[in-house]
Amino acid sequence: MLRGLQLGESRQNSKSTFAAAGFVSVLPDDVRRRLLSQGRVRRFAKGELILQRGDTAREFWYIESGVVQIGRYSADGKLTLFALLGPGESFGEQGFLGEFPRMVDAIAGNETRLIEIGEAELLAAIESDSSVARIMLKAMANMVQQAFDLIDAGRNLSTVERVSQALLQLRSEEDSDVAIPVTQQELSELVGVSRISLGKALGKLETAGVIERRYGGIIVQDWDALLGSSDS
Repeated sequence: MLRGLQLGESRQNSKSTFAAAGFVSVLPDDVRRRLLSQGRVRRFAKGELILQRGDTAREFWYIESGVVQIGRYSADGKLTLFALLGPGESFGEQGFLGEFPRMVDAIAGNETRLIEIGEAELLAAIESDSSVARIMLKAMANMVQQAFDLIDAGRNLSTVERVSQALLQLRSEEDSDVAIPVTQQELSELVGVSRISLGKALGKLETAGVIERRYGGIIVQDWDALLGSSDS
């Protein structure tokens, strides 16, 4: 599904407003390794539900491989896509830390390997390094700020700018000519525009030599130009 995000550091530097990478990726290396080693490895097939809106949040998740779709299913079964997460990112922290029901659904976008982290594992990490609690608070504050940024983007950015930000969010590395495995349907849902509007925006970027559309994916040929398109 959409993937790409390395998601980790390169995504955080992309000025994207779409999805937080979670706090696990910014923990000290030794703390992160210990935390992940104590978690439970879980595997999900493409389309399998990982967590459901309304469920009690007793854990959060770290993505080792694969892609996770974050969104909400409507009563008729249609998924409204909010974010696409990939290796190195985590999700579910807000409900877990706030002790409130899940606000979104999470679905495996392809064959996915996750690490499930519960209260015992997190408390052990906090006790092992006093910086963990501070990092968690900062990550949660960043998520709130990104939510406000997303609202602002929806009001003030053009479709080309929003599409550019989404593609920056989904990049897997800094190099050019790297395919982002995202369909136009997924991208239109992520950005919140119609397929027609998305097609026009992608056409402008393609004409400018910034991207190239391929079946089932998009190749970004000029990351610097894409970053400029997201800020213009």
